[in-house]
Order: sequence, then C-alpha cells, then structure tokens
Amino acid sequence: GIVTRSEPEGAQTGAVLEAEATPVPLRRRRAWPWIVVALLTVLLVGGVVAGAFAMQFWSEAQRARAAVERAAAGIEVLRADLAAADTAEVRAATDEIQANVTLAARTVDGPLWDIPTNVPFIGQNVDAVRRVTYAVDVLVERALPPGLTFMAGTDFDRLTVEGGGIDLEPFRQVQTSIPEIAAAFTDAQAIVAPIDTSELLPEVSASISDILGFIELATPALGVAEKYLPTLLDMAGSAGTKTYLLMFQNNAEIRATGGNPAASMIVTLTDGRLGYVDQASSQTFYDAGTQGIEYVSLPRETTGLYLPTLTRNSQDFTFTPDFPTTAQLFQALWTRTTGATFDGVISIDPVVLSHVLAVTGPVTLGTGEQLTADNAVKVLLSDAYERYPHGADSDAFFADAARQVFSHLTTASWDPLQMLAALERSADEQRINLAFTDPAAQALAVEFGVDGALAGDTATQTQVGIYLNDAAVSKLDYHLATAVTATCDAAARTVTTTMTMHNGITDNISSYYTMGYRNARLGVPGNTMVLDVLFFAPPGAQITQTAPARGDVARWERSGVEKGNSALSRTVFVDQGQTETVSFTVALPAGDLGPLRVRHTPTASSTPVTIDASCSGLFPAASEE
Repeated sequence: GIVTRSEPEGAQTGAVLEAEATPVPLRRRRAWPWIVVALLTVLLVGGVVAGAFAMQFWSEAQRARAAVERAAAGIEVLRADLAAADTAEVRAATDEIQANVTLAARTVDGPLWDIPTNVPFIGQNVDAVRRVTYAVDVLVERALPPGLTFMAGTDFDRLTVEGGGIDLEPFRQVQTSIPEIAAAFTDAQAIVAPIDTSELLPEVSASISDILGFIELATPALGVAEKYLPTLLDMAGSAGTKTYLLMFQNNAEIRATGGNPAASMIVTLTDGRLGYVDQASSQTFYDAGTQGIEYVSLPRETTGLYLPTLTRNSQDFTFTPDFPTTAQLFQALWTRTTGATFDGVISIDPVVLSHVLAVTGPVTLGTGEQLTADNAVKVLLSDAYERYPHGADSDAFFADAARQVFSHLTTASWDPLQMLAALERSADEQRINLAFTDPAAQALAVEFGVDGALAGDTATQTQVGIYLNDAAVSKLDYHLATAVTATCDAAARTVTTTMTMHNGITDNISSYYTMGYRNARLGVPGNTMVLDVLFFAPPGAQITQTAPARGDVARWERSGVEKGNSALSRTVFVDQGQTETVSFTVALPAGDLGPLRVRHTPTASSTPVTIDASCSGLFPAASEE
C-alpha cells in the first residue's frame, strides 16, 4: 500500500517514510538545471547550425560573385579574340563565360538562398544579388550567341569608313538576330525591375550598379534598333539609291532653325556609299528664274508671322521654326528648278561641320588653307566676309569649301562610332534637322528628336520656343551670344521663357557685307543687330505677356498661329557691346502635360539652357530639346 505520515513506526522508519511520502517537490527542485542545460544545448546547437549556414551562405555568395566577375573578365577577353579573328579562342572564351554564369546562377538558386530573402533588410540585398545573377544568365544564354555572330562580322574597334562608304552586310545579317537579343534584354529588365538600389547596402549596390545600368540603357536601345534597323538600312541605300538635299544654315545671318540656307548640295547613298550629284546657292535659283515665286501656299494665319519672303525666297525658307515646312518649300523649289525630287532634306550648320572635322581631321581648301575643327566656324562665318566682301566671291568660296569637305568625307578614313558621337552632340545642340518622305524614316527622326517640328499637342511634350530671325540683312550674328532660362508658376500654370542676347562684335569687323543692309533706314548703326524675336506657345496655351511689350519697330509687330502653336513677334535692336533680355509668359491648358521641352535658335556659339526647379511641379520631367 501507500505509507503516510499518519502511521509513524520510529525515528528511522519515520524519516524514511517522510522522504518517500514527499517525492514530487524534491524532484521539481532538482529538474531546473536540466531544463537550462537543454535550452543552452538547443541554443548552442542552433547557433552552431546557424553559423554553419551563415558560413555556407557567405561561401556561396563569394563563389557566385567570383563566377560573375570571371564572366565579366571573360567578355573583355572575348572582345580581344574577336578583334584578332581567332575562332578557337572565341569558342573557348564563350564556353568559359557560359560556364561561369551557369555556376553563379545554380549557386544562387539553392535552398540556402531562400531563407535570407525573408529576413528584413538582409532580404532585399540577397534578392538583388539573386535577380542580377539570373538576369546575367538570361543575357549570356540568349543574347550572347547571336550577338557574337554580329560582333564577329563587325569589329567596332577597327571599323572605319573609307572611300565614302560603310559595309552594310553585317547589319543586314544581324536583322534576324536583333529580335532574339532584344527579347532577352526585355526579360532581363523584367527580372531586375523590382530592385530598389536605395534600399541596398552600399557594397551590394556598388557591385551590381554597372550591370543594372547596362541593362537599363541597352533594353530601350535594342527596342529602337529592332524597330528601325530595316528603315536605317533603307535610308542608307541598302535596297536602292536614296537622294538627299543637304542644306547648310549660315548662323551669321540667323534664322529660326539656324541661319540663311544659301548653300545646299544634293548627295546620294547607295548601299552605304556616299555620292555627289549637284550643289547650289541662292543665286542658282535667281539664274533659273525660279526665285521669288511661291510654290507652296501656307495658311494666312501662319504667313502673318513672317515677312512675305518666307514662301518666295530660298534664303528665308528657314524663317519658320517648323522644319518640315522648310523641307516642303525646298522640295517644291528644286522640282520647279531642275526636276529633282528628294527622299529627304537634311540641315546642318558650320558648328556641326566643326564637330565632324574633329573626327575626320582637317581638310585643305582650294586656297591652300586648312579648315579644322578649331577654325571652321570663324573662317566660314566671319573671316570669309572680311576677305570676300562681295556675294559672288563669298559664294564661290563656300562652294569650294563644300566640295572639299565632301571629298574629304568620302576619301578619308574615319571612325563611324566617333562620328555618331559628334552627330549626337550636334543634335543635342539643335543643329541637325531631318525631314523624310518615307513615313517610317520620318517616324525615326521624330523618335530621335531631330525632326525639328512644332509639336501638335502637349501630350508627349509641352514645347515652348523662342526663336530669332535676322531682320537687318546682315552677317552680324556670328557675334551673337545667347542664353535661355525657363521658370514656372505651378499654381498659376504658367511658364516664362527668357533669353539674353549679347552683341560681341569688335571694331576690326568692317566688311560692308557683314553690316546691316537695312540699318540706315531704321536709324541705327551698321553693327547693331536687328532681330525678330519669335515667341511660340504650345497648342492650347496662350501668351499672356511679353517683354518688351512692344518691339523697336512698331510696324513689324506680328502675331499668328502655326501648326496649332500661337505666336508673337517682337523686333529688338542689340547695339555693339550691349545685352538685351526678352521673355514671354504662357498660360498652359488644363489637364496633364507632357515633359517641358525648350526649343531655341542655335547660334554660332553654344546656348546654355536652364530649366528652373519650379517647373518640376508642373511637368513630370523637364529638358532642353
């Protein structure tokens, strides 16, 4: 039975019974050390296991990173092998790149990498590394093989243009590969899109930033290439000769999109090779009896903005800031004069030429003088008028310069990638305008922002413009320096665009041809600039005020509408050594607005454009066109 304290049988027996009668409390007092030991053991084992997992994870992370770095180094080796046309080495380098990327992708795909992704703060860093590795794997597996085919056929490190042409065959071959490459980059972009680098450790962000930047830049570029490569090949004469009118805008006699387009040249492109057809000056059309006649009728609300010579004299076809209109006017004039028709009209200025000469090297003119990147603008826009004060002589000089430059372009050896960079710089400075008859080619010009067109709405961009036309009939504007600033009032939904204009002509400039032809009749010195300033509001917007409120020549006050853009003109005198400031304010239409784009007339020097931070409250993004 059960012995209890109620039945004691002596001291010893009672002590034993007492001990046996209270077993539970004694065992509880002695159990806690074992519980503590058990907990410590669990924690210790857990710590050891966690440490082991951490060490393993760190080891795998280092292995994955090393594999990606080896792959990146392998790509540089691959470029060298391609340049050397070493087929065996190319194959070996490609295999090694793919092996390293596959190793990295398999490493980060292990179950060990699933655990940290759910840990706050650490998780986004692990996830970022994982995503970038997956994206690189996609690019190496799907984009590298077809890319190698193209790179093997075209060594961009040694690619030059000789004899006026570029081999189009590698570009024709790559057409079939670009969709596959573009799709790979699109998928890679989708993989890395959720990464927020602002939430990553600096070490992680720094290690993946180059790859993210490469994917971000390449993806849309490949999309454009896929969309437009067939068009670009066609424009280069891949399927047959294309004929273009190349016109030169003279910034010394300024016009809205650059200057007086007195000189022009007809060129062809046949399977990537340039050809010369003809050239002309404004005198060509006078001699043919086609100058001074209107062949294109524009709306009265548009022609009211300009002198009536806009549609009659070729020198004034660039009064309008809408380059497609200028191209239309030239197409009609040439057709009436010689029967020529063009696949496109291209406009550049001497500053573009200086950028081009920086790539091709100097050209020797018929006079024995060298035209270089450093002196081209000054020689063509200022020195020539001091040397040749009569129009016929200066026209002959410019014609020779155009022929020599064209010959240099078609016979010298130059790097097309450097030339592309020079042309991109020129486009950023608003010095290149393109207009094509083929809708696909014109869409490409629009895509790259070189169509020089007035915007038809404010959905894709909110375009404001401030343009200049020489009203003195002079060559003074080589000495003009300008700067443009845009400020905004978000509450009032207004934009104010301001331009400063400085006349920097020096006393040693004395050519009669340079001085203002109309100045004496206007009662100002010959070296005073007389500029028609055009203020253009976006479609749906209204100009609420201008400064000056009235111009210096009251009878030249003009207003009108062009392509849905309302505009005003004010004539301003800028004396030697003086700076004048003009501005206008527009009230914007209701509703969402596209990014603010500020257009202006390019001068012989650079024009800094500043968009004030106050505009960020009105527009999703702001930039200069």
